Order: sequence, then C-alpha cells, then structure tokens
Amino acid sequence: MSRTTLRYFFALFGILLAGAINGSSQGRPSVFQSWNQVQLIVPVARSQNAEGKSVNDVTAIIDGIARFGRDADLTDGRLGIEFDFRANKYLTFVTSALYRGDEVVENVHHYETRLAVGPTFSANWKQVLFRDRNLYEYRVRSGRNDIGVYRNRLQISVPVTHDGKILFSPFLSEEAFFDFGAKKWNNSELFLGVTRRLNPRTELDVAYIRNDTAPANVNGLSLALRITLR
Repeated sequence: MSRTTLRYFFALFGILLAGAINGSSQGRPSVFQSWNQVQLIVPVARSQNAEGKSVNDVTAIIDGIARFGRDADLTDGRLGIEFDFRANKYLTFVTSALYRGDEVVENVHHYETRLAVGPTFSANWKQVLFRDRNLYEYRVRSGRNDIGVYRNRLQISVPVTHDGKILFSPFLSEEAFFDFGAKKWNNSELFLGVTRRLNPRTELDVAYIRNDTAPANVNGLSLALRITLR
C-alpha cells in the first residue's frame, strides 16, 4: 500500500467522521456499546473465473448478532440468513431475512422481522477495494406499523502487505438509512477498523463504530468473526 493511498484513505475517513458527528447535532446523549457478530459462510455453488480461480456463485450466510449496552446488558439481538448470488466480478445480488429483538430503551421491548433484497457493486482500483451495497428492506414490526427502508453502505478497504503476504486490511465504511414512512434519512453507521485473516477459513474485523440515531448516539467497539465452513 503506497503512502498516497494511505493518505487518501485517512482523508476520506476524516470527511465521513466529520459528517457523522455534524449529523448528530440534535442534542442526543452519547453511549458506549459493544457490537458483536458471527457469520457462518457456506459456499453453495462454485465455478472458475476467467483467471482459473474458484469463485462462489451462490453463498449462504448464517448471521448472529449481539449488541451490549447499559451495564453490559444485551440491548439488541439478531439472527438471520442471507443468500448471495454472484452475477460477475462486479455485481452480486443479495437477499436476506433477519429476526431482531431489542431493548434499546430500558423495559421497552421491540420485535421485528426484516426482509431485504438488492445489489452489491464491487471494484478494484490499484490496491483499493470498493464495495457499494444497496438494499430495500421491509420491516414487519410487532405492535408497530411496518416500514420500508433503503440502506446504502459504501466500504473501502486497503490491504497492507509484506513479502507478498497480506498482514491486515484497514477498512472504512458508512451506511445511511432512508425511512420511506418518515421520508427522511434517520440513521447513519460509521465503521473504521482492520480485517485480519486468522487462518484460511477465518477472518476477524475489529472496528470503532459510530451510530447516530434516536434515542442516543453510539460510540463503541465492533467485533465481527467470519468463518467459512467448507
């Protein structure tokens, strides 16, 4: 990774972080949370690309998420499944279903099922990987009106190499949420972290997170473990 690429990476981070902080000027309190995720990745169908490398044409992902807040209490738990369909090296179609239960506000419980579909675009420029995920998500909510949400997540990652081997990959991502019912952008999630491959089938992300939404803005730590089963 060149110094110029690294400077661009951190300059972009500064711009996105400033935007996230400025966007949270509604006077909400700030809290610390720990976001934890485990993904079990199951390749369903494989083929060889033009370079003769094996690629996953259809991938199933089982997703478990636990977020801890007040006094290390579980405030948000999620379990879901996702299927990724690779069209080519630039385009993947995503469909998913996720069940969520939360107690973001103490003693106030919410439950919902989220159904999502949309494309993910990927591209490489020199050593930089760009991914842009676009989802339409329909949330079936218990005791509340159902809503539709558009989600756009842009992620940039840059591998750091030594003697031809990747040591780790710094990444930066921001996801914005548009609520069609409220007709406004009402949530933003910023991640700044590193990806480290632990072994050929396991990767770990460690990141700082910034989440700006009601009832409180979140600064915290995110840990995400991805395990490929075969």
